[in-house]
Amino acid sequence: MKGKQSNVDVARVVDHATLKHLLKVYYEARKALFIWGSIGIGKSELVRQVGKDLAKELKDKDGKPLNLEYSESIRDINNVKKFVVIDIRLSQMDPSDLRGIPVWDKEAGCTRWLAPSTFPRQGYGLIFFDELNLSAPLVQASAYQMILNRQLGEYLIPDGFGLIAAGNRLEDRANIFDMAKPLCNRMGHVQLNPPSPEKWTQWAGPADIDPRIIGFVNAFQSKLFQFNQSTKEKAFATPRTWEFVSDLITGLPSTDIEELELRISSLVGEGTATEFVAFLRLRDKLEPITEYFKRPDTIPLPTDDLSLFWALMTSIVEYYKMHNTEKTVKSMVKLMKRFPEEYATFSLKLMYAIDNSIQSKLNNIPEATELAQKLWKYLR
Repeated sequence: MKGKQSNVDVARVVDHATLKHLLKVYYEARKALFIWGSIGIGKSELVRQVGKDLAKELKDKDGKPLNLEYSESIRDINNVKKFVVIDIRLSQMDPSDLRGIPVWDKEAGCTRWLAPSTFPRQGYGLIFFDELNLSAPLVQASAYQMILNRQLGEYLIPDGFGLIAAGNRLEDRANIFDMAKPLCNRMGHVQLNPPSPEKWTQWAGPADIDPRIIGFVNAFQSKLFQFNQSTKEKAFATPRTWEFVSDLITGLPSTDIEELELRISSLVGEGTATEFVAFLRLRDKLEPITEYFKRPDTIPLPTDDLSLFWALMTSIVEYYKMHNTEKTVKSMVKLMKRFPEEYATFSLKLMYAIDNSIQSKLNNIPEATELAQKLWKYLR
């Protein structure tokens, strides 16, 4: 039977940047941390990001970089040249699956336990118990010793591995089991906040999220995360589902409205999909995007309609992605100098995410000095 858990904050609330820092602190101390948080806000993705960072940052005892490769493959679990994030779902296990099976050791005259092959024997990485509180109490209890003492029976977690766990809260309607206090007390606890549109945008650009989605989320910021525990709708917007939307619509032209709406609604719901399509249709009120690059000094800008301005910026970034030339950059500079400062900076951020050589391109254009300085200030 599912247990009860407070529907208020279960731990100190942190943002993604703070959690990334804390995860590294816990790794260095070889202590376990539990990440609480709502649906689809990037808990698992953040653990992977930390794994990639640690692969680059770890040094040996003499202070020399280990230069580890990052991996999530179970085949690399004991490869000392790789930093491996092992995703172990306790909800799919029985208590015996953790400890392993007993085998008679004739030489020693006793029974020994063979730990699962999914547990590392050497190397570096993170053991990630994702969705830990979806597992039954007996399975959770099997993890007590592993989480606190870094061992399970005769099995010892290698020194190069850290322990992280994550799960949803009761109010997320995730059918979780209550975590016993002794287990809670064996770990640190923090609650991850959904990312702000600005922070999400900083991630979304380098992650190659479709620029149309980035523009829409910034124009209508409440659409980034729309989970409501009382709704019966199965498809709703979260950072995770927007990433899925990007995978579905990348390469699909904005003119194919019917197909766009079909794909988007399956992930974020009918209402949000309709608003997204309406946002794209705003472009019909604009001049053809090529005209903005042909007449950057004189073409009228929609400064009185913010939604239309966001649609224009999204179109400009899309165009730059497909026509990444010196001529395009020069026209874009003239256009951006007419933008309000915050919109010019935002557009540059997205362009940098698509092409980080844009900074050097701006430096080669005398009239772009001011824009290059704004971009440099953002990058620092």
